[in-house]
Amino acid sequence: MTQVPLLIERIETLQVPPRWGLLRIIAGGLEGFGEYTVEGQLDGAEAIVKELSTYFLGKDARDLKRLVRGCYDQSFYHGGAHFMSALGGIEIALWDIVGKAAGQPIYRLLGGKVRDKVKVYRWAGGNNNAPGAAAEEAARVVAEGARAIKMNACPPLAAIDTYGGIRAAVQRARAVREAVGPDVDIAFDFHGRCNVPMARRLARELEFANPLFYEEPVRPEYNRWLPEIAGITAVPIATGERMCTVAEFSDVVAHRSAHILQPDLVHVGGISNAAEIASMAEANGIAIAPHCPLSPVAFMACLHVVAQSRAGWILEWSKGIHYNSSGATGDVDPWLRYIEESDWPMFEVDDTGHLAITECPGLGVKINWREAECAAKAGVTWRDEAMYLPDGTKANW
Repeated sequence: MTQVPLLIERIETLQVPPRWGLLRIIAGGLEGFGEYTVEGQLDGAEAIVKELSTYFLGKDARDLKRLVRGCYDQSFYHGGAHFMSALGGIEIALWDIVGKAAGQPIYRLLGGKVRDKVKVYRWAGGNNNAPGAAAEEAARVVAEGARAIKMNACPPLAAIDTYGGIRAAVQRARAVREAVGPDVDIAFDFHGRCNVPMARRLARELEFANPLFYEEPVRPEYNRWLPEIAGITAVPIATGERMCTVAEFSDVVAHRSAHILQPDLVHVGGISNAAEIASMAEANGIAIAPHCPLSPVAFMACLHVVAQSRAGWILEWSKGIHYNSSGATGDVDPWLRYIEESDWPMFEVDDTGHLAITECPGLGVKINWREAECAAKAGVTWRDEAMYLPDGTKANW
């Protein structure tokens, strides 16, 4: 029996508080949702969505891989956060449509799930807050059901720290560990704030807290140093949020630079590429834990990738993160604002800190596009934070 084509009729974009770029595709009477967020630089990513849209209009959404890969290959200049996020937003929305047309969740179209639920970790510890405040925030997040948390490992550090940054990092880590007890996992996000010498030192200094992993010890342009950092600590090294192609992850694996791959599913071009990175991790005996401080659209896309990968075991969940409070209004949790209220219960963790994997078709979450359209009128004001060292040097945020 010949299937009726799912012809792509239009692609719409919205910039909504707190800092997200949401996308909707209409095809064959169905709507699919995607995300093109490049934090603090939405205009650039949105412009590329509009550039790429002409390639997709009038085509059959079911030819998803051919369309997306064809768009990538036809574009002489491709890669980078803005291009890949624009393409990723379109790709995620196409998966949502194809899943809905098939009446199947996306993970089933990827081959089926290997687990019934996914452990999540929440953000805690604020951004360079004092030890007591960090401990209080971590305890609150754990009281809300989290059994794993992530916090900033350190303030911005000089190339060789002489301003007490290492000492401050240790004090904050100690306060948080004492507040949450020994059974809660704590991951430390270096956020690329360290140059190589201080990343090596910090990796040793924080071991007392029994970290779950160290995230992005150095900026991705310095990944060649990761094997040395990994060699001085037993704590797993994670990286990937600012890497944008499967090939970049392949290089990290080839050089044995990390134990946990953290593709930001939006920034690597969507679900198919993230699943390919997950397969690479599985084939090399390492893990995948997608970076996801973004909206429920990106989160659900990540959930499907982790659900179907043996290398996946945990997923970042940005509910409650301070970055996502920008522009928040009313009493609704900013992270839930654009989800239909009937779907809110699906984001309640069990007593082990896991979320159940949806059986609903497509992404499995209903987005209130009308609410997003209303919110878009306010615009997005969020920008990367400016940070300085005591000598006036602008630091890596």
